[in-house]
Amino acid sequence: MDCHQQAIHQGSTLPAMIASAHPEANRLAYRIRTALTGESTGLETAKLAWQQAEAVARANAALQQARQLLADGTLLDCLLLENQYPKLLETARSLDHPLAEAWAKRCQTYGWRLAPPVDTEAVSKIQAAIEEQGELKDWLFKQYRAAVRSKTESARAYQIIELIAARFPDDPNAKEEAAAKRAQMLAQAAADVKDATEQLIPAEPPKAVAHRYLALGLPLADSPDATLASALAQAAAEHAKTLSDKVRAVVDKAQDLSEASNWQEVESAYLACDHTLAINEARGDLPPELRDAFEKVATQLSRIRAKYESSISIRLAIADIRNGADNKGKPVPLPNRVAKLKSLESQTLKTGSQIPPELQAEIKSAYTHARRKRIPLLGGAAAALLLFAGASYFYLQQKEEQETAAALQAEALAALQSTEQTGSTAQVCEALQKWEGQIALAEANSSLANQATLLQDWLALQASLENEYQKSVADLQKLAASPDSLQNAAAIEVLANDIRKARADLAPDRGTQADVQFAALLADYQKRQASDLEQKRRELARVERELRIAANNATQAKSRAEFQRLQTAAETRVQTLNTLLQEDFAAPSRSQLTPLLKSVTQQLSSIETKWAALENAWLQLAQTKELTPYLAQLERIHSFDILPAEQKAALSQTLRLKDSFAQLKSSQNLFATPEAADAFTTGQRYLDTQVELSDEERAYLTRLQGLESFANVYQSTVQYFEGSAEPQNEYRIYLVEPISKSDSQENESSVAFSFKVRGFDEFGNPEPSPREIQFISRADGSFWGFFYKPSTLSPESEYYQRSISNTLSHLLAGANRLAILDQLADLEKQSQLSPAFRVYWQQQFIQFAQLHPWKWGLALSPSLKKHAAQLDKLPSGEENQRLWLSIIEQTVPSPDISILAKKELGELPRKEIAALSKLYQNAANGQYQLAGYVLADGKPDLLKETNPKANLWSVNALTGNIDRIQPGQKLTPYAPILVYTLPGGDTPQKQLEKATFASGLKLAEPPYASLLPPLYQ
Repeated sequence: MDCHQQAIHQGSTLPAMIASAHPEANRLAYRIRTALTGESTGLETAKLAWQQAEAVARANAALQQARQLLADGTLLDCLLLENQYPKLLETARSLDHPLAEAWAKRCQTYGWRLAPPVDTEAVSKIQAAIEEQGELKDWLFKQYRAAVRSKTESARAYQIIELIAARFPDDPNAKEEAAAKRAQMLAQAAADVKDATEQLIPAEPPKAVAHRYLALGLPLADSPDATLASALAQAAAEHAKTLSDKVRAVVDKAQDLSEASNWQEVESAYLACDHTLAINEARGDLPPELRDAFEKVATQLSRIRAKYESSISIRLAIADIRNGADNKGKPVPLPNRVAKLKSLESQTLKTGSQIPPELQAEIKSAYTHARRKRIPLLGGAAAALLLFAGASYFYLQQKEEQETAAALQAEALAALQSTEQTGSTAQVCEALQKWEGQIALAEANSSLANQATLLQDWLALQASLENEYQKSVADLQKLAASPDSLQNAAAIEVLANDIRKARADLAPDRGTQADVQFAALLADYQKRQASDLEQKRRELARVERELRIAANNATQAKSRAEFQRLQTAAETRVQTLNTLLQEDFAAPSRSQLTPLLKSVTQQLSSIETKWAALENAWLQLAQTKELTPYLAQLERIHSFDILPAEQKAALSQTLRLKDSFAQLKSSQNLFATPEAADAFTTGQRYLDTQVELSDEERAYLTRLQGLESFANVYQSTVQYFEGSAEPQNEYRIYLVEPISKSDSQENESSVAFSFKVRGFDEFGNPEPSPREIQFISRADGSFWGFFYKPSTLSPESEYYQRSISNTLSHLLAGANRLAILDQLADLEKQSQLSPAFRVYWQQQFIQFAQLHPWKWGLALSPSLKKHAAQLDKLPSGEENQRLWLSIIEQTVPSPDISILAKKELGELPRKEIAALSKLYQNAANGQYQLAGYVLADGKPDLLKETNPKANLWSVNALTGNIDRIQPGQKLTPYAPILVYTLPGGDTPQKQLEKATFASGLKLAEPPYASLLPPLYQ
């Protein structure tokens, strides 16, 4: 794997955070065009090549995946992938620019990273599939609705609506729906991260959950959730540490950076790391000292690359001088090519770089080549002179060697014999190599030749032994490196002993590398044996620790599903621990851990039995239809010691109100006022109940008894004469006492007598004394004056004594609720009585009813209350009590009083009271019954027969009291939900309809609607 491939492989690993600062394709194309035009080189241009190659590789990977999705028949997945890489098709087209071929040639020339070709075939196929689909908007919305309906594809639904919003930015509905879905997914991400954080053994760590949602493109940083923010911060910190470690690795790798080292490998690592920092915008997160060290590496690489690229540029210029060059189809003149070479040479020297000797020779050769084209004869003569000088030197050297050959033969023999005694193959080999020439010149079977043959045979034997030794070490290495090497310890030990024996026959300086390898193998194997033993011991301790944790967590599980998950984890560790205890290394721990395994197994079995019983108890609770058994079942569930704390607390809050549930009807206000609740009691008919008077009512009625202004008022008919035999006027007057008549006094022309009359003044007060009124009867048959007929008790006093006093006594003795209504109806019929008299007693009886309107039905009759309001406008008190006796009122009745006296209520009040009282009585006779219960999430779950629109009661989670359920109210989990049921099983609406039909009153409309019991409203 070369440096570029290794960097690509490292860059393909999914980071902890999502890189979002990839360079734009159009910008890359522009920079490449600029670099080609200006013939730019250097480290920055190498960075540009790296960025281009990364962009193409990334786009090709996405195109290949999209192409595969398209081949599988899922255009939607292809579009979703295309949307993850903003404008993927457009990006791919921009990367496949016309200068790609020229740029590839430049990259090959200067050793920059070469970008692969863009997969234009995939671009064409994807575009054709999109165009073939036709109208995308409706099709995408259809796919979105299908994903929304599926409860398991919320993430896919979010991706689809984001795709719609991106492709159709002018659609406000898509934008609004995308925003709503984004908010929903943010809340879901926060909830999932919180769950993963709170779980002791989560299926997925919190940072992995956060990364999964980040991969969807969600702006998790916008969420206010503290747990999610903490998970993001942790992931970001780990990601920053990972990047810092990569940078530090590059810095460490560049410690001994020089031209002589493999600087291209360091440069590839640097460019890969620099690109990663750029796309993650993480350069500023590096510690200052590490950032400075990284920049120093860049400076070193820049200097080395500049020198390297200057050499390449110079060689290219030399090639142009030798081979010619074209610019835009026209040949470049030789002087221009020479000038370019001189310029490059000058630039290199100015930067302080030294031109290598071989390159200097090539430069000189190039200049010579250029000059030779101008003076070819001079070049030929110089070449002949050089050839002659070389031949002379070779002849003299050969002669000198021949003279010294004989002396060297003897010296070589002595050296070989001396080296044989050392036993060192290196020295023998060195001697043979040193005297190789003399040995070759020696005659056959000479001492020098025989000694050389002996040493050569010994060297061959040592080489063969070394090969066998190395092969054995290699075999040992394979065996030690095999996956089951630790299980083959016996075979490895036998082979190691054989290798030790083979080493004794080998020269000390032979197989030294194999010696090091053999020693390292043994040390490494022994180290691995010790590490394996330690790892097994740690594994045993880890499994034991995890078993204890899992068993403890299982005892604290909040649900049976969680217990089963933890039970499975514990049982898995029981099996693992049992397996480990069978191995030899675990023998000392068996006596301690075997009882633990038995205890945990028994504990899990016991808890499983309890969870089964608890689950069955919950099922029985859900099947309960009555309140008392429901509360009893709650008490049974509350007694389970495995019940989670939050569930136990919720049940405690409900069970604390057990007595309150039993007394709920008496504690709840079914009616608008306490007086209404007192008037309607369970099992008693409102209209048939004898009313018990209060002290205030008794005092009121007692005050009305025996009123002299009503009990003993007399009346007389008065006739007024003015000379005629017929009265000119005749009317009735009220008298304080009966009329008395004087004796007649007669004379020749007339008879006269007088009446003593004591009546009432204009205010209704008795006159101080009787008035004597004279009447004259003349002889001519004419009458003069006022004639009073015999007085009698007034009909008002008779009515008072006969009816009103009787009603007052009846009320004091305990009358029914309609007694006052009966009296008022009777008063309406007494048209012969004084209007002021009738109105006054109407006023008194209604004011009496107003003391406690629910007792006498006044609160249930809008018509009666309206009449009472009209009566309240009249004066009251002593003045109104005597108004009917006023001489003025007797003569000219007041208009207001006359109107009220003529008004007839008829049977309407009785109808109203009868209809509404029946509804109130039904409400009083009702009972609270179980209508459902509250689920664990606080949402109500009603029985099938329960009307969801009915008024419901349950335990308020905020107040801890039994309250009527209101919209948005938070309820206590598992609390019973009650409904108030009426006699006969009818709903309030049905009873209201029946009462409306029976009474003929529109009870659901004003003014009756406001008087209905709350259940019927």
